[in-house]
This record gives sequence, structure tokens and C-alpha cells, in this order.
Amino acid sequence: MTEVVKTWGLIGRGNIGRELTRQIGQAHVAKRLGLEPKPSMIVEIDGITDAAGNLDTTTSFADADIPDVMFLAIPSGGDGTVAYTYVSTILAKGKIAVTAEKSALSHFFTELKEASEDFARFGITASVGGGTRMLRLAEQYNIDQENISEMHAVLNGTLTAIMSEAAPVSGEGISLEAAVANAVKAGFAEPGATSPQMVVKNEAEGDISKKMSIMYNYLQLGKTVVTSDDLAFSLSDEEINAAVSAQEPHRFIASFYPVAHAPETIERIGGFEKIIDNWKLVAGFRPLSANPLFASFAPLSAAGNGLVIGLGPNNSDGIYAVTGPGAGVEPTVNAMIDDYMRLSHRGHCPC
Repeated sequence: MTEVVKTWGLIGRGNIGRELTRQIGQAHVAKRLGLEPKPSMIVEIDGITDAAGNLDTTTSFADADIPDVMFLAIPSGGDGTVAYTYVSTILAKGKIAVTAEKSALSHFFTELKEASEDFARFGITASVGGGTRMLRLAEQYNIDQENISEMHAVLNGTLTAIMSEAAPVSGEGISLEAAVANAVKAGFAEPGATSPQMVVKNEAEGDISKKMSIMYNYLQLGKTVVTSDDLAFSLSDEEINAAVSAQEPHRFIASFYPVAHAPETIERIGGFEKIIDNWKLVAGFRPLSANPLFASFAPLSAAGNGLVIGLGPNNSDGIYAVTGPGAGVEPTVNAMIDDYMRLSHRGHCPC
């Protein structure tokens, strides 16, 4: 029986889009994935380009012949309306969508969950934790949700890259200015900020609340559907400087505690603490020495992300952790391709 080869397309042609094109463009990869080597559609601001390179500036995306699979490779900006419009159109036409974009999920979670038949046609693994697949891992440990005692995550690779150099676990750190410059050079942060503190501020405020809202909703921690606006916070230059210069090394950590297990006082610089349903959500610069579970985050460098979960009373059922590259083109693309394989029931996926 001849295998049906699926068509695919891209929305956005930045670094992620180019890497998807490079990887799938290899004959052996395309064959393994059951995809055409070339995208049959590339959507950009100026129009839609077909496989032959012809640009169509008149046909709208909603009226176009959408391929079997669409990869969204656009920045997570604004309130997610642009990405939501793309994804909802793809899903309405019965196609598969795969994304690393966060804004749409953090503002239109319920709508996208329903439109994709509970994510049966919408891959979102890369939106939280990049290449770590932490969202999928956390889902497994949340099957018996009442057995969770605490859950912590390092969610922003740029902040890890900066803090691991400016406030290392051992040895002398470099200046915040130099650490930010290195992060920009490595492609983890965008150039053009007016100060190094502004880079840290933009990364924390623009990223953490989105990813925490996605985790809260996807794991169904409570009945409330949380948006990134519900978790919005502001960091001051003074808080950033205090975290960098603190005697104990700090990392920006997001925590989810069942209220019954939440500590009364939490040491942090900046961020927020909020109780939603039966969970206490915390985010901020936290000293690595403040919690034994934070030891999993101490080795993180470059664009590292991590997740650690404690199970059972006083973590008596074990502590489980995953770490890995949370940012970077290749890890993100790899997670997106794995999402496609899972949704299309290819490879060794037990789904």
C-alpha cells in the first residue's frame, strides 16, 4: 500500500521557519515524516508564496487552499489575536497546526482547546520549555494531581543565560551588561534595548505569565481559565539589580503549590504571589538555596529550562526533574516536529 504523503506549510519565515524548511527539506527526513520535502505554502505579511516561489498578494489566508499541516513560526507578540486567527482558520478546515507561539494560547486557551478537539490537532509542546517537552512530562505527573506537593519551573532561557553568568553558582560573575551582551550575541535576546535591565524586564514580564497561564490551563489545575493578564507583573531596575548582586545566586523560578502545601512565607525578589482556585502561584527571582528542589536548576546555563515536581507528603513519593534547552532554533524545531509526529500517529508514539 502506497503511503499518502502530506503537504505542509509555514506561517512566518524567520529562524524557526528556515530551520523547519532545512530539516524537512532533507529527503530522508521528509520520508520519515511522511511530508513533502518543500512547503506548499509560506505565509508572510506581504502574501502567500507557493512551492514554486510564486507570490500571491490577493488571496486571503482564510480563502487559501491550506495544506495538511501548518507550522506557526511567528513571534509571541501582542494579545495573540494574529496567531489565534491563523490557528482557528487551520483547525476549522480540519487541518493540523503546530506552534511554539504563546500569546494565542495565553489569551484564547478555551477556544483553541475546543476547536482542536482537546489538542488532538494542535501541537503546543514547544510553547513551554522549548526542547525540554516539560509540558508533556508535567501532564503525566498530573494524572494523580492531589498527590503533587509542589511544582517548580525555570521557563525563560534568556534569563537563565544572563543570570548564570551575572550570578553564577560558583566563582565570580560578570557584569549584567556583559551577560546581556552575550545573550544578545547568542541570539537569545533581541538587540536594541536601552539598558541591560530592560532586556531582563522584557523577558520576564513578556514571557513568564504567558507560560504559567498555559501550564495552569493545560494541566487543568483548577476550574478557572487563567490568562497571562491575570498573572501580569512588573519588575523594577532595583529588583533586577538586587537579584544580580544578592549574596546567594538567584534564578527566576515559577512555582505551583497546592494551597495546603504552600509555605507561609516565600523568599523572592520581584514577581508575584497569587492564589487561584486551590493553587498558590509564585514567580520571581528566588535564591537557589531556598528550596532543596531548586538544586535541579543550579547547573542550568545558556538557554536552559527545567521542571521539578515533588510527589507525596513531604515529597515522599519522589522528586522528578527534567532540564534541557528551552530556547534555540534546533531544540524548538525538534519539539515541533515531534508534535507533528504525535498528532499524525507516526513513529513510536503511544498516543
